[in-house]
Amino acid sequence: MTASLRKRDRIREHLIALIESRAVGQAIPAERQIAAELSVSRPTLRSVVDELIADGWLIREHGRGVFVAAPKIAQRVLGGSADGGATYPPAPGTWTSRILNHSVVPAGQAIGSRLRTDAATPILRIARQRLVDATPIAVETIHLLHALVPDLDPADLESGSLYALLRSRYGVVPTEAEQRNEAAAADSMQAALLGIGEGAPVLTLERVTTDQEGRAFEFTRAAYRSDRYCLVSRLTLTDTSGSPRLVQTQP
Repeated sequence: MTASLRKRDRIREHLIALIESRAVGQAIPAERQIAAELSVSRPTLRSVVDELIADGWLIREHGRGVFVAAPKIAQRVLGGSADGGATYPPAPGTWTSRILNHSVVPAGQAIGSRLRTDAATPILRIARQRLVDATPIAVETIHLLHALVPDLDPADLESGSLYALLRSRYGVVPTEAEQRNEAAAADSMQAALLGIGEGAPVLTLERVTTDQEGRAFEFTRAAYRSDRYCLVSRLTLTDTSGSPRLVQTQP
């Protein structure tokens, strides 16, 4: 087992070196050539290539070969601002949204419990596809307390930042967020909207955000393409307990 792991590590390091020496969209050498150079079997090589494809390093185009993929979009996770509001540095690329549907509905028991309100409270629910440089990256469903945003036009969310809009128009300052991230397999709807295969890996999140008054005003569920998106966290190690502490959740 140890020898097998060492072999796979050697293959992976060799492939990453090839990737780093090439431009985005450039092909790597043929599988047969790499296997001969490393004296490894083609099935073993192929399994490592598949891992790098799943990790977003490479893309395979059937009938053409394997090519260097564009770098993942890295969303940084930073601390809050001096005025108490959360600060979210923009992720790279031009982010836009396509509104899939929207409606005002009763919160129901599940959403109501997350927003600390009763089941009858009106909620503005917005489903949207998020794109970066015109490429689908995420599918998300946003739930907002309708009383705080009574005249919000979902079309306003097709560009720009939701949180910036809430600050400027409604005086709602996103201040704290609790977020849960998990790996999952894309369902048929997510796959269709993200341009990936059903069952492909996605990064899911559930987030509850509170404002400067301590009100839980937003609950969001989202699924991101794990081959094109990642989270980068900054930890502080100054806690007297000696344990790393995440300073802020991702928006």
